[in-house]
Amino acid sequence: MNRTYLMWLSPYAWILDMRHFLYDRGIFRSYSFPLHTICVGNITVGGTGKTPMTEYLVGRFLEKNVIPVVLSRGYGRKTKGFRYVNVTDTWDQTGDEPLQVKQHFPEVTVAVCEDRVKGLLRISKDFPGNHPVILDDAFQHRRVRASKNVLMVDHTRPVSEDTLLPFGRLRDLPRVGNRADCVVYTHCLRLPDPADRPKESFWNVPEFYTYMSYGQPVPLNKAENKPQKGVSLLLVSGIANPKLLVEFLEKSYKVEYHLKFPDHHRFSVKDLEKIRGLLYENPHLQMVTTAKDAVRLANSGIPGWVIPVQLSFFSEESANEFFHLVTGLR
Repeated sequence: MNRTYLMWLSPYAWILDMRHFLYDRGIFRSYSFPLHTICVGNITVGGTGKTPMTEYLVGRFLEKNVIPVVLSRGYGRKTKGFRYVNVTDTWDQTGDEPLQVKQHFPEVTVAVCEDRVKGLLRISKDFPGNHPVILDDAFQHRRVRASKNVLMVDHTRPVSEDTLLPFGRLRDLPRVGNRADCVVYTHCLRLPDPADRPKESFWNVPEFYTYMSYGQPVPLNKAENKPQKGVSLLLVSGIANPKLLVEFLEKSYKVEYHLKFPDHHRFSVKDLEKIRGLLYENPHLQMVTTAKDAVRLANSGIPGWVIPVQLSFFSEESANEFFHLVTGLR
């Protein structure tokens, strides 16, 4: 069936179209702030690399001796309203991704607030200087007019080949990508040739191509005996798309079991018992998990290893061009 036809069969299409019309005409108000705000977002459900991009920007800012602030909704937390994230918090208090960012960059202020306008007003009051603010997953929040918008797209799942929920994985109309200042394609296996690049004909913005770099395992819950080449693994993942991680691990290890949970999964007692049971019944196994899942497994007491991941550009020139575009810094 034609994707455009499917798009407009979705009830979301008409609601989204009217919503954007009201914001574009100024009937619904958008707010600007004196702070330099960088929105990192997507129009696809999960798995586009928003948090690795947020961490990439934080790292680049710190290299320039600039201390940014990160503001997130705090998806999955049980708390409400505005909250600063502490390294000693639990993910129930903050959401998994904000806590992950804070633990990776303790010197950086990370805050959560479901209302981005209220969050930015609080940050503007508490940090009256020129601290840039990275808005994690805020592309749909039209009430905030960000200084720069970075649209993240999974290269293996082109928007041009997708359609709106519930028939596809898009959570917004493809044309809104033109509001972005650039598009960053993630999960590229190589720098695509011009002829192989996604045919997103509805956008006219600069494009950048990136890949995910996986690091050496680091301990979770005081794990010992770092996995050696060829060892059998129990992979526990609760991310949107673990396919590339599995492929990476299979190059050096044997993924004997893969417990695949939904994105942001809240591990139940039953889930933890299943993990412990597999490790007990198969003493040759070592558990590995993702950085995001590690935040949710940190208090489980289950020994294992975390596979770090970071977003990488294919050239320093491309990375510098992107950073200058979204920050004004060189």
